[in-house]
Amino acid sequence: MRITWRGAELRLLLPILAAVPLGFAITNIALTNTLDPGPLQLAIGFVALFGAAHVALVFFGHRGDQLILPAAGAMGGLGLIMLNRLPQDLAGTSAFGIQLGMAETQLLWFAVGLVIMVGVAVGLRDDGVLRHYKYSWAAIGIGLLAATLLLGYEVNGARLWIDLGPVSVQPGEPLKIVLVIFIAAYLAETRTLLTSASVRIGPVHIPPLPYFLPMLVLFGAVMLIVVRLNDLGTALLFFGTFLTMLFVATGRRSYVLIGLLLFIAGAFVAYRLFGHVQDRVDVWWDPFADPLGRGFQPVRALYALGRGGLFGEGLGQGLVTLGTGLTIPYVHTDFIFTAIAEELGLLGAFALLGFAVVFVFRGLRIAALARDDFGALLAVGLTASLGLQTLIIIGGNTKLIPLTGITLPFVSYGGSSVVASFAMIGLLLSISHRSATGSDTGQTSS
Repeated sequence: MRITWRGAELRLLLPILAAVPLGFAITNIALTNTLDPGPLQLAIGFVALFGAAHVALVFFGHRGDQLILPAAGAMGGLGLIMLNRLPQDLAGTSAFGIQLGMAETQLLWFAVGLVIMVGVAVGLRDDGVLRHYKYSWAAIGIGLLAATLLLGYEVNGARLWIDLGPVSVQPGEPLKIVLVIFIAAYLAETRTLLTSASVRIGPVHIPPLPYFLPMLVLFGAVMLIVVRLNDLGTALLFFGTFLTMLFVATGRRSYVLIGLLLFIAGAFVAYRLFGHVQDRVDVWWDPFADPLGRGFQPVRALYALGRGGLFGEGLGQGLVTLGTGLTIPYVHTDFIFTAIAEELGLLGAFALLGFAVVFVFRGLRIAALARDDFGALLAVGLTASLGLQTLIIIGGNTKLIPLTGITLPFVSYGGSSVVASFAMIGLLLSISHRSATGSDTGQTSS
């Protein structure tokens, strides 16, 4: 394996890695009112982790996309700066039996995620294990959901977590990847049949059921279990990802229209059946009806967004992160975008969105350059999942849609989300590498 220099990636990483210790220092100066940068161990650890990931990709001769890792570094670095300035006992964090601060735990998960990312990007040189065992991956996904249903415990009305002794995991995060793999493999196999054949009912074309039914049954089972777990944010994410992949595979707008109609009907049924959903919708519709109770989170978030203005209050100067009565509950997970917008303003919020756009653009570029249908659809599904997840949580923070319990990729606190997001990057890098080398087996050419 020949070393392949990744110059563009290095040039983009260097200013990002320099900005993270600077952000830590500015925050400490603002909080202490002294010209003391404070302890920078976490910032230095972050720089070392991303630097090591870059070196590993260079050493193994990886020729995949060079913009994705810097974008992840920018989002992750900004998230770590914000988590470090929050009260460190906010999440009641611990890892592997050792009591750690919230930022320290997040950095630990960054390390795990980056190792997995490099391992997948470098080691997955042949996607046959993904493509040919689609039903095995589907069974793994159903198993994850069943385990959550039987062994999981509730947080804020949704059964999302499984306690594994020293750590708690959220099976819905790896399920995102497993489901995308299955759908990509199935659509790649039946794409021609789904495109060329259809049943027409009036002006609407529907997919031929003999080819479409197996995927529809499995996806429906996943959605029913997810709804039973009251994890409706994940259900929305899965549904949006599925529709995106189906449209890309077939080009049939009627399929998307049918899906949207089904989504509206399902949302209405969920609102009528689940009190948890009714509360979320009612609070979204009028949070000021109960500003000190159910509407406390969104009301505080709206005020924080207003305080941020164009340029923000400055790092360390936000009110929602001071540990006072103005703190937004679950600011480290559900509302970290609001905290960033308050301290860095509209410009900082747009910068964060810009990094997310980089993911979407580069992911779709990887899909367009993929050597086969499976690689293209897998890249589309992974990109759609990351992009839609970002839109859903930011839409909830800004009161565009009801708030859901999903996280902001790379930014929000949470080990399951961080590791799953880096695994997605690893898959995208793997697909990109195979396209760049011009070989299905991923052998690097000189």
